[in-house]
Order: sequence, then structure tokens, then C-alpha cells
Amino acid sequence: MKKRIISVLFALAVIALPVTAFISGHTLDRSLRGVKEELRGDYRQLQAAQAQMSKLIEGQHSKMLDMLKEGNELAMSLYLQKKDYTFDLSYVLKQVDDQYNDFTKDRRPFDKIVRNMDVEIGRYARLLEALRRLPPELTDLNVVPDSLSYQNDSLEVLIRQAGTSLQNEVIAMAMSDSARVHYVLSEAGQLDRDTCIFYASELLKMYAAGRERTVVDSTHYQEAYIRLKESYDYAAIRYEMLQDEIFKDGQTRWSRILANPKIYWRRVQASAKAQYAKNPKPDEFGNFDSKGEKTIQVVMVMMLIVMLLFSWLIGSAVFWLLCKIIKPLGRIIPREHRPSYALLLGIALYFFLFGAEWNNAENAFVQLALRQFATLFWLLAIIIVALMIRMKPERLKYGIRMYVPTFFMALTVITCRVTFLPNAILNYFFPPILILLSIWQLVSCLRNSGKAQGFDRFYCWISFGVTLAATITAICGYIFLALMVLVWWYFQLAAVLTISTVAYLAKLYKDKRMTPRVRAYKSHMQAATGVNQEALTFRITWFYDLLSQFAIPLLALLSIPLCIKLSLDVFDFEDLFQNFYYSSFIQLYDSDGEATLRASISSLVMLAALFFLFKYLNKVFHALWQEGRYAAFTRKYKRSMVRSNEINLSLGNSLITVIVWFLYIVAFVQMLHIPMGSLSLVAGGLSAGVGLALKDIINNFIYGIQLMSGRLRVGDWIECDGVRGQVNDISYQSTQVETINGTYVSFLNATLFSKSFVNLTKGNSYELLKLTVGVAYGTDVQKVREALEKAMEVMKTKDSYGRDVVEPKHGIYVRVNAFADSAVEIVVKQYVLAAEHIPYSEKAREVIYNALNENGITIPFPQRDIHIYSSK
Repeated sequence: MKKRIISVLFALAVIALPVTAFISGHTLDRSLRGVKEELRGDYRQLQAAQAQMSKLIEGQHSKMLDMLKEGNELAMSLYLQKKDYTFDLSYVLKQVDDQYNDFTKDRRPFDKIVRNMDVEIGRYARLLEALRRLPPELTDLNVVPDSLSYQNDSLEVLIRQAGTSLQNEVIAMAMSDSARVHYVLSEAGQLDRDTCIFYASELLKMYAAGRERTVVDSTHYQEAYIRLKESYDYAAIRYEMLQDEIFKDGQTRWSRILANPKIYWRRVQASAKAQYAKNPKPDEFGNFDSKGEKTIQVVMVMMLIVMLLFSWLIGSAVFWLLCKIIKPLGRIIPREHRPSYALLLGIALYFFLFGAEWNNAENAFVQLALRQFATLFWLLAIIIVALMIRMKPERLKYGIRMYVPTFFMALTVITCRVTFLPNAILNYFFPPILILLSIWQLVSCLRNSGKAQGFDRFYCWISFGVTLAATITAICGYIFLALMVLVWWYFQLAAVLTISTVAYLAKLYKDKRMTPRVRAYKSHMQAATGVNQEALTFRITWFYDLLSQFAIPLLALLSIPLCIKLSLDVFDFEDLFQNFYYSSFIQLYDSDGEATLRASISSLVMLAALFFLFKYLNKVFHALWQEGRYAAFTRKYKRSMVRSNEINLSLGNSLITVIVWFLYIVAFVQMLHIPMGSLSLVAGGLSAGVGLALKDIINNFIYGIQLMSGRLRVGDWIECDGVRGQVNDISYQSTQVETINGTYVSFLNATLFSKSFVNLTKGNSYELLKLTVGVAYGTDVQKVREALEKAMEVMKTKDSYGRDVVEPKHGIYVRVNAFADSAVEIVVKQYVLAAEHIPYSEKAREVIYNALNENGITIPFPQRDIHIYSSK
């Protein structure tokens, strides 16, 4: 009933609209003029956008046709690939995979576009209907087809749906002629309405045409997607078969080839004849077939190697001329470095000649060869620069000689890759080539490692080990696995040498710049000493700490997966890296099917990287906290020197450590996708048993917090259970004390409280020291007092902080302590700094002894008289 009443009221409001318009006709005219201007602006914008859209659609059509053409070519090439041509197959699989990914990534959201256009079409159709109904009401609109017009007389619908006679009477009265008002719009208003109808209808037609084109494009794209998906699915099957062949089944063992060399030699000849053309000739369009392209590829590789040698010769000549022309240059650059500079200049010349062709080459095979050789020579330049920075000039040539076999090893592998050598040729020739390279690497290590530096000797022998392992792998029949290992090591070697160079430069910075600055800062800094002084030097050491504790470990960590990815990219195995690096090797589910733990290599690497980051941030926050505390203390008390135990830093340091590593644990839980519900259940289940078992640990933890809150500070002197020493560390479980004997004793925090330790430096840091000495009966006590008080004046010194060792308020005074059996005990009393107790008492006893001797005062000692009786 309520809904029907609301419907009736809505109908009355609609009918009353013309009356309201009549009452405020001028307002309606102004509104129509505003609508007209807005529609005119929308129309112009859509016209301009439609022109651009037409160009975009034409470009997309052209791109789609090219993609379909390329997809058909790749599909035919994929279906023609034989099993024994691994390089060709991996290349085609990579092309199919890239094309499919590019297509799905660049595909327009057709469904969303159609929905948006439907909204616009409905909006303008309703606007046209609203304009038509404005009085004088138009009978129909011929400017748009019936399929786009909006026709829905809501009043008639309400009349049909009304259920009571009262509602019918109200609606009938509203529909009567007496309630209608005609010709509300002025002539100017009617002209504005006609203009609005024109713009709205044109906009409606544009959106309708755009929707139709979008639907057609969506259909074409769907057809293209189905074709590419078919090739992609088949490529995935061949890709899995290829992985099994490389990593599980392997290729032909070299022992079988040695057993039947003639048979396998005929296979080599047959595969070479099938892969390469003897005299490649283009067709009438200037294009070569696949065999012709492979042959040209081999020739081009040889030309690239010759061009590198030619570039090196030109670089050597140019560098020699520069050294001759520019005399200071020849004196600055050591003679031992000149061949390396010439080689670097040759590599730069090579990149200058062929760098522009790297990505602009029309032929995909040429682009592949240029890219692979550019990577190879770029890494060679990195290795040479790293050696020039780290090694002494007289040792540089030995270092380069150690890495020459590794470079030729990588050059051999890249050459095999870009020339698409068939499997039969690789199986026949690659194992003996690796044997020769292993021997060369071994000889290079034996001859040059003793003349190179420690790191390079180690890397040289690692190179030999990798080459030997690859040789054994190839002999066993896993040729392509050996190729990947060799290429990976070349990338890894360049990364390792780069990181070693960064570490060397960081150490050089530390020795040459940072250490003198730290030493000068410490000599002028009086605010702190010892460990706290080291913390306050972070403003100088932050950059070195950033490199040594975060940047270098992070580079070393990330270099391994990066080099693996680059080595797999050489052989077009990007998907293998994705599966290896990002797929979860641990994935557990609960009874509801919800994941409880997911771990992948990428997540573990990220956690390790975050560990280095949080470790460095922990140090940063500790340094900022301590520096802030010292600055606040010196400003508050207007002092330039702070003793080690005057500021309580333990609690703040502990809180910083807890917060930083708690955040790391949160990141750890999130990255491994460990659900918090599981942790809560585990914690609840173990709370009772673990709480009972860890009662002592929890007590020590609570007492540790109480100690850190101010009851005990690092640097305080304490005495507990007969042990006297200085506190040098307070943790959540124990307190470590350095005793006066130089040994370290650890007290459990609960033990300190149970044994009621004494903090000797809490308060004013002074403690009463009594030094007792005996004098003979009959000695003038006043004389003894004057002698000792005068002699003890030399003990009134100051410590390293400028404090009086003996408290001035009480001074040093001499009293009679007791009457002993053989002497009068004289006691020398003074309040001494607890930290100076031991050295002060030792020296004071010496002063007392010398003072008594100088004044002729006897120090008695126990004597025994022996009487001998003779018996007769």
C-alpha cells in the first residue's frame, strides 16, 4: 500500500512539472540555454575524440592483422619444429609465448567499454524523451531511429498498476485537461530545445555507432585470441617436453658417440645440411627461407667477432695516438693498464657502431645476435674495469689471463646459441671443446693464480670447478644443462667481481676518509666514551655502514637469481625462471582448503633482503636514539661531558630492537601467507604448557625490564654475592658484569633481585673506603694523624671525567679505630668514587706506608718469644 501511495505522489509531481515551468518559465528557458551549451561542448569533444578514435581503431585493426599474420607464421613454424633442434624450438616457443602475452596484455576491456557506452546511450535517449515532453509537447522525434528512442509513459503504467478507486480518481484528475498547461516554452526556449535535441541525437548516434564498432572489434579480437590460445597451449606442451629433455632425459652420451663415431658423423652432416643452406638466395621479394636465414646468421656471427677484433685494433691505435699526442696522459696511465684501456675503447667503439641496431634491426635473428653479443662484451668491459680498480698495475695482466678462458667459454656458448646449432653437432663437438677449455682454465690457474690477489685466485679456481662440472655434465649427455651452467657462471662472475670492487672501494673509503674523520671526531668529542662514543660516530660512518651492512649483502643476494634469469633468457627459458623463482615449493592447506603456508624462492630472497634492511634500520634507530638522549642531557644540564652510566639507554635500545624485529616478524608472516588464526590456535594450545616450562625465562624477562627502566645502567658498579664489578650489558635474561679481576660473570636477572645486589654508583657514585694501619702503643696519635693527612693530600686527584676522586665534602680524615693486641689501629676514612676504588686503595696503602716510615712511626707486627728450658 505504501509503495502505491508513493507512486501516486510521484505521478502528481510529474504532472505538476508543466505548471511549475509555466510559473517560472524564464528559469526553464535559462536552464535550456545551459543544457544547450553543455551539449554543444560534449558534441565538439566527442567529434574530436571520434577522429582520434578512428585513427586508434585503424591502428588496432592493422596491429591485429599483423599479429594474426605473425601468429599464423609462428604457428606453422611451431608445428614444423623437430625435436633435435632445441635452439630453434626454444626460440619459436619464446616468440609464441611473447606474442600471446602481448596480445592479452594490450587487449582492450571491450565489455567495460560496451557497458559505459550503454550508459551513455541510455542517458541521451532519456534526455531526448525529456526534451520532447516539454510543453508544447512534441508528438515524436524523427531524428533518431526507433531502436534508440526511449518510450516509457510512466503515468499510463501507474494508472494500469493502481489498485483502488481513490488512486484512480486522483490520477484521472491529474490527467484532465484542466490540469494541463500548454505552450509554456517561449519561442527562444523552443529554439533552444530544438538545438538540444539536435546535439543529443547526434551524440546518441555517435555512441551507438561506437558501440557497434566495439562489438565488432570484440568479436575479431576473440577470434584472434582463440587462434593464439591454441598455439600457446600447444607451445606449453612442447615446452614441458623440452624441459624434460634438458633436465631429465638428456641428449646423447659422448661415450656412445665415441663407440660409433661414423654413424653420428653422418647425423652431423645431415643436420647441418638440413639446417643451413650452401648458397642462400632470396626470393623475388628479397626474403630468405629459414635455412638461408640460419646461414646468414652464421656469417653474421663471424663478422661480429671480426668486427670486435677490428674495433680492438682501432681502439689500440687511437689510444696509442692519444698517449703520443697528449704527453700527460701517457705519464698518468700506467703502462700495464694501456692494453686494458685499448680493449675498453674497442668495446666502446663496437657499441657505437652496432648499438643502434640492437633494437632497430628488422630481422629477429640479427636482433638476437646483436643483443647476445652486446651482453657478452658489456660484461667483459665490467670485468676489466673491476680488475683495473682492484688490482695493482703489475698484477693486472695475470688477473686478466686468469679470466680469458672464462670469456672464451662464454663466447663459445653464445656463438652456439645465435647460430642455432642442431643437437647432433652439439653432441659431437661440444664435449671435446669443454675438455680443452677445462685444461686451459687449469693451466691458467696454475700459472697466474700465484701472481694475482687472493679474491681473484679463489674466483679462478671456482671458474675451473664450474668448467669441470659442466664438462662432466656434457659428457654424460646433458649438453644444454652444461651450456646454461657456463653462461650462468659468466654472468655470476661479472656480478661477483662488481660486488668485490664495490667492497674494495668501500674499504678504501673507510681507510682513507672515514677513519681519519672518526679519529678526529673522537678526539674532540667529550660527551661520551667507550661503546657509547662509537654509537655517536654514526653520523660519520652511516654511508660505510649502509654499504657494508645493507647494499653489498643485498647485491650479493640478488645477484644469484638475477644471473640465473639472465642465463635462462639467453636460451629463451623465461618461463622456467618464473616457475622456478615464483612458484611455491611449500604449500600447505587446512581442512577447509585455506592456505596455511606458502613459501617460494622469491619470498625467501625477499625475506633475506628485508633482514639486511631491518638490521641496518635497527642500527640507525639506535644511533638516533642515543644521539638524541645525549644531546638532550647536555642541553638540560649544560655540560659538555657525560659519564657512561649517567644516561639510561638500555630500555630505549631494547624497545627499539623489539619493535624493529617485531615488524620484521610481521613481514615474515605476511610474505609466507601464514594465517593469524593458525598462530592464535597454536599460541593458545601451547600457552599453558609453555608458560609453565618457561616460568624462569619469563621471570628473567620481567626483571630485565625492571632493571632497564632505571634501577641499573650499563657502566654502573655493583656488588652481588661477593662479586664486585662493572655492568657492561643488560639483556632480557641476564646481566653481564666485568669483575675487578678482568673476568666476566653473568647473573640471571631474577638472581640479582633475590640476592639484593648493591648499586655502588647509584646516586653520587661515592662509597666509603676505610684503610686500617697499626702503630705501636705509646705512639703520639696526633703526630700520626698529621703525617697521614698531609701525605694523603696527593690522593685528591680527578678522574678522566673531571670529577674528584675523593669527595670534597668529607675529605680525608684519620681516626683511632681499635686497640688491638699488639698495636693501636688507625683508620683512614674517605669517600671514593666506586669506579676508582681498587686503584685508589692500592696507591693509598703505599702512601700510608711511606708516610709512617718517613716520620719514624713504627708499624708493629706480631712477634713470638721462644724460651728454651733445659732439663737436667
